[in-house]
Amino acid sequence: MILVTGATGNVGSELVIQLAAQDVPVRAMSRTPEKAAFPTGVESVAGDFDKPETLPAALAGVDRVFVCPPGYGPQGPVHERTLIAAAREAGVDHLVKLSTSGVGHGATDPLTSGHRQGEQLVQESGLEWTILRPGTFMVYLYGYADSIGKERTMYVTEGDPVSAMIHPRDIASVAAQVLTAPGHHGRAYTLTGGEALSPRRQGEIVGEALGQEIKVIERTRAETQAEFDRLGWGGPRLEALLELKRQSAAWDWKISDSVEKITARAPLTLRDWVDENLHVFG
Repeated sequence: MILVTGATGNVGSELVIQLAAQDVPVRAMSRTPEKAAFPTGVESVAGDFDKPETLPAALAGVDRVFVCPPGYGPQGPVHERTLIAAAREAGVDHLVKLSTSGVGHGATDPLTSGHRQGEQLVQESGLEWTILRPGTFMVYLYGYADSIGKERTMYVTEGDPVSAMIHPRDIASVAAQVLTAPGHHGRAYTLTGGEALSPRRQGEIVGEALGQEIKVIERTRAETQAEFDRLGWGGPRLEALLELKRQSAAWDWKISDSVEKITARAPLTLRDWVDENLHVFG
């Protein structure tokens, strides 16, 4: 039995679908399973990293776990620590942690630092482990949906990196393979898409799918910060994200062949993702 934590998230939801399609016994953990819609045959269970008492039932009879923590606060990777303790008690064999590419490139931003500490806990757990380190998710473009829909404009931050963006389904495909096939224990995989795209090229791809030109306008970091503050979306998490983007310019363009090697197919393209999600852009 495989337990998928974060089962309603971008990667977890795709992973549940793929495992179910392969007739792999899978249990999907979420805080509010009554609100989730999982495929037929998937066992749905309530579980919350912040409520350790919910984890034994979620882990009962499980031998492999997809570890997708909801985030990192000032106290670091509390969720991994909590899950590992419960997983040991339940007799779990293998942990597959969703991390971030910055760990492998020495990034020091708060988000990457949290994942780095989480990786260390998983690696020192005494259980078999595999680490998945994806770069920028294609779903990042959701952040531009409002301005594209209303103005056919993308407001990007000056210095935003050229990015080998990855489709969450490709991350899930790798996770499904790692969870169900031998040969991946003790490995850390960097995962990217198959092409490195500038923000301007990303806007062109959205425009090509819509059949309309998308303007790409650069803002300074201060202007971006001010806009998000105006919308009430500022604070430490935004600052951490902006710092991650600043640092990731040094590596986010690098292309890894891990998706193709592990899944035996080329990564999905940004146009694939845009076509699937065209409705969000108006």
